Amino acid sequence: MCRRMAVSGNHLPTTIALNFRVLETRLKTSTKFKSSNSETYNNPFSLDELRDAISKSHDSAVGPDDIHYQMLKHLPPNAVNTMLETLNNIWFAGNFPPSWHTSTVIPIPKSAKDASDPNNYRPTALTSCLCKVMERMINNGLVWFLERNKLVTPLQCGFRKQRSTTDHLVRLVSFIREAFI
Repeated sequence: MCRRMAVSGNHLPTTIALNFRVLETRLKTSTKFKSSNSETYNNPFSLDELRDAISKSHDSAVGPDDIHYQMLKHLPPNAVNTMLETLNNIWFAGNFPPSWHTSTVIPIPKSAKDASDPNNYRPTALTSCLCKVMERMINNGLVWFLERNKLVTPLQCGFRKQRSTTDHLVRLVSFIREAFI
């Protein structure tokens, strides 16, 4: 039997909200995360990781530091080594440059909309390309660690290589067809 609950506005009924808070508290306290910081994703970045991150970068507009990907792609080897050393220092010290905390926001008008209405614009934030290269290296290391140690459920398809959310749609259609048979 299905019971419908009338919900006014965006507020959940009090009993649901309380039950959710109890469950949320229980889940938070049961999580036990231990780290010695010796995991491979905490190792210094390698030259190969840096080159890979730069090579996968697509030309885009520059951020507040005026450094673009073409500059990074054409650096001489000694400058790449200096950049790697700098990124590793930032990684271990945890002191990100102030320019990485800012972005240039450009409002782009939505197509076929009234340009005089501010609601018809979408903001695009332009951030530092160096910061994005470092983010890519961090992400690649974390994804590699999670995949290698099978810490991501096999049911997770979105945002994974050689998988797609379409996989779940195919699975659902398959289940529905089997149910009809």
